[in-house]
Amino acid sequence: MSITFKNVETGFKFPPVVQSYVQSAIDHYALASLDMNPVHTNEEWAARAKVFGIPETVGHGMMTMSTLASVVTRAWGVIGKDGGSIRFVKVGETVTATGTVKRKHHHGPGKNWVQIAVEAKDSTGDLIGLAEVGYNLPD
Repeated sequence: MSITFKNVETGFKFPPVVQSYVQSAIDHYALASLDMNPVHTNEEWAARAKVFGIPETVGHGMMTMSTLASVVTRAWGVIGKDGGSIRFVKVGETVTATGTVKRKHHHGPGKNWVQIAVEAKDSTGDLIGLAEVGYNLPD
């Protein structure tokens, strides 16, 4: 069954997306984003500088946001609208992102959309990021 506005229900839960933030993944993201800031890429520098109060490199904020967006895009495809706030993820951390349909917006044929709450938690269960995604669905 394909997902449509008519058949999706408030409370629908997306499958989780689990992303491990190992240094090699952070390094690849740095190259792709052209953000070579040493807080992300230089382990020795990060150990001395202790940016964000930790002696480790951290993942890029947009890298974390891409994990949040992946909850919806892996299940339903490309999204049209998103937003939220994040906390940095340290190297070696494992993040689990989840999403739930929060509200259905009835605006007429071809204009209906759902509001999806997505959140990410680290391996200790602490909330590290949250966002809401608006997703247009076919009628």
